[in-house]
Amino acid sequence: MRLLILSFLLAVGPLSHAQVFMRAFDGAPALALGGATTAYPGTDLGIGTAAKLGMGDKLGFWAGSALPYSIGGWQSVQLQGLIGLNRYSGAGIEVQHAGTDAYTEQRFSLQYGRKLGEKLMIGANADVLRISQKEYGSVNKATFGLSLLARALPKLWIGARVQNPFQQKIGSDIIPSVLNIGACWKPSELLYLMAETEKDLERPAQIKVGVEYHPAGIFVVRAGMRTGPARVGFGLGLRLKNGLRLDVGSEWH
Repeated sequence: MRLLILSFLLAVGPLSHAQVFMRAFDGAPALALGGATTAYPGTDLGIGTAAKLGMGDKLGFWAGSALPYSIGGWQSVQLQGLIGLNRYSGAGIEVQHAGTDAYTEQRFSLQYGRKLGEKLMIGANADVLRISQKEYGSVNKATFGLSLLARALPKLWIGARVQNPFQQKIGSDIIPSVLNIGACWKPSELLYLMAETEKDLERPAQIKVGVEYHPAGIFVVRAGMRTGPARVGFGLGLRLKNGLRLDVGSEWH
């Protein structure tokens, strides 16, 4: 088994089939919120799902890096960018890289989102997945995903996303087929409460919850947790006047 696969198996228990791309390493805000970001109404946390590109944002860029499991030789980098095409649609790009010197996984994603009305947005993404292993070369695979974001009530948002709906393999390994369904309640401009469930066909369902609080104009506090296995997150953020955002997040596994 590949080094990365073995690391995951030790963390989450034995599986019936080997999987790749089992869990992307979230950006700092999403990590701190336990990953419960599918229904978050905006791109402050990054693009998240393609449906959010229909919210009318004109331009945005995000860059992040993580140190998974405190393993110094494990690199994890994420880059995102979006551009508004008009008042009702936008396009985005995302690049993810994770791995060691011996084994790496990369995801290249093109995304499009459109607003269908004041309360409904839909999106789609086309991805190219690449695995490289020093001794065995590399292999590529294309897949896609669909998402939606709806304002069910004035203060309640509902979001859903399905990734790789027709379960495929890359080489001999399974690419996860994942369904996320979540809700975000915004009782005030200072507080967001989020809950979400995630189901991978090859793994038990995960429950995620998160809270984001804005105690001051430029300062953000986040906390969250997820199950399967239990993980607890915490993070802080700064919102500067020139549009720059700085975030840090950590997770106890």
